[in-house]
Amino acid sequence: MKLMVAIPVYNRKQFLEITARSLYECSNVEKTDIKIFNDCSTDFDTTYLKQVFNTPNAEVVDRKENLKSNRNTYQIMLDFLNTNNDILFICDSDLMLRPDTLDYIFDNFNRTDGFLGLYNSYMHRELYFDGEFVYKEDVGFAGICISKEILKSFVANQKERQNSIDFRLSDFLIRNGIRLMVPKNGLMEHIGFDGENAKNGSMDFSIDFTPLSDFNKEVMNKIIPIVLKGQGNIIKEFLFEDKYRRHGFMVHQPHKYFIRKRNFKKLTKLYKDKYLKMVKI
Repeated sequence: MKLMVAIPVYNRKQFLEITARSLYECSNVEKTDIKIFNDCSTDFDTTYLKQVFNTPNAEVVDRKENLKSNRNTYQIMLDFLNTNNDILFICDSDLMLRPDTLDYIFDNFNRTDGFLGLYNSYMHRELYFDGEFVYKEDVGFAGICISKEILKSFVANQKERQNSIDFRLSDFLIRNGIRLMVPKNGLMEHIGFDGENAKNGSMDFSIDFTPLSDFNKEVMNKIIPIVLKGQGNIIKEFLFEDKYRRHGFMVHQPHKYFIRKRNFKKLTKLYKDKYLKMVKI
């Protein structure tokens, strides 16, 4: 099983260096193919990236134009399909890995339907929990592993410039009966709270992430106060500002709200009916 670690990069040096150090703390990192996709960063150059990722199995790929998040990720998929790797692991440049992250992929990917998420985000709703894995309604791109076979099917009918391609992937997987499996105890933590797809003070934080190294603990001690402060701002916005946006959504697109709610109930029942007996055995 050949694993490609794909790291999309655009500036934010302070987070990238944490991601790189935590990756190189992982067991069996030498067994992976690491590719850093530099989306025309302005804060540093290729020489800097080669210094940060200074191992024989790491390669820097420079984009000729700034593709931005969705297009860059789409291109990463296409680039992966042209390699001899079996699994694509998208490791955003603001994620911190536990030292056992790669071991977990090698040990558990074959237990999945061809998809494994390593980042248990509270922003993605649970459909079902089997005692070890959480089955999600949707996922983002951060920290996901996907097989080449499934990815081929997905990109076949995608348009490069489509927005929200991560949710299109979730929809594709669900419709094809592929479980969005994520370990209950997340193996990765989000360390950057600003970016193209994380605006307006939104803070995406992992559920049950346990740091297993001194470096993990050091970073978490710096991040937790930032998260607590940000949560206060989110609560304030939810109570006093966001209600107007939510009400506007209900006025203009109530059908989407109720369709999603109905589908969530159906999917939850499907997971319970299909896998409950398996869990009890």
